Amino acid sequence: MSDEHKDFDGIEYRAETKSPVVFRILFAVLAAWAVCFMAYYLFSGWSSEAEFAQKKLAKQQQVATAQPGGKEAQPAAPATEGKRDEYLALGKKEFGERCVACHGPEGKGGIGPDLTRAEFKYGKTSQAIAQSIVDGRPGGMPSFKNDLSHEKVEGLVAFILSLK
Repeated sequence: MSDEHKDFDGIEYRAETKSPVVFRILFAVLAAWAVCFMAYYLFSGWSSEAEFAQKKLAKQQQVATAQPGGKEAQPAAPATEGKRDEYLALGKKEFGERCVACHGPEGKGGIGPDLTRAEFKYGKTSQAIAQSIVDGRPGGMPSFKNDLSHEKVEGLVAFILSLK
């Protein structure tokens, strides 16, 4: 039996040297599409993080308009002098319960930044600190918007500003 005429159960073997033209065309089109697709998403500046940030902002705006009066939640205002001691005591208690794990018992830092520094990344005003507490910050600071009352936020702000 020669190699040219192999017959297995009535099925004749044909040795093809090239794939069908249709398959080669489909493969070339697929390869061209893959290159264009990768180039678009790699070099166009597309980012899933940016898309997530846009969706988060849209959700925050939706929640802000759903609140009574349509006003956006504002960070806590600075404490008045008459209540400063009360706020400091409340802030020290809340700091011990919520913040010590990341910022350390004296606020010198750990996982979170050092709260005794002269300047903070997002500002050391009472409004900036309140906004950091209420809204959180990228890179690890969680939002306490739903967990803390206005008075507790003011207490934390007063306590953080008192740290040296």
